Amino acid sequence: MALYGSKRDAKLVKSINRELINDYIDMEVGIYILSLDDTKANIYDESDTKVYQPVIRINALIGKDDKVFDSTEIYDQNRTATFGFIRDDLVNENIVLKEGDVIEFDNEFYEIDTVGSSQYWAGKNPSTDLGFTLNDRKEFGLSVAVNVTAHLTRRNRLNIQEVRSGQNKSNVIPKNL
Repeated sequence: MALYGSKRDAKLVKSINRELINDYIDMEVGIYILSLDDTKANIYDESDTKVYQPVIRINALIGKDDKVFDSTEIYDQNRTATFGFIRDDLVNENIVLKEGDVIEFDNEFYEIDTVGSSQYWAGKNPSTDLGFTLNDRKEFGLSVAVNVTAHLTRRNRLNIQEVRSGQNKSNVIPKNL
């Protein structure tokens, strides 16, 4: 039997993480989940106009890399970022992150590349841990976080915000000229 890592210890870790991320760090991101039912695809299962569900606001730990500029053919920039979410906060909000979803932070939009949830308290995942006996059915460990890596994407590809707006000037010649 492990000395640390019981449900009581996991509850303490949850409360400390939640207090740090939600009260002290307090970095809010917007999550746009891809709506596959509303997105129309062509015969190759591709879509030019993706449809997203309304934004969901949640706190996260964020690590942005520096921008990388590419000027070989066209002048372009790229940036990657990592986002860490408390797993229980995502479960409470009924959020399931997948590749292709979009995260908004610092007036930039990041498309999710990978989603991982292999960060455990005491190194044990309570849903798959085999370290208990039949007589002592205590679970140890805690699945703490969901970590996401994403890349910077262009706004005009997302159809989330209107990128270009304005009025066309009419070609009508005034009558008084």
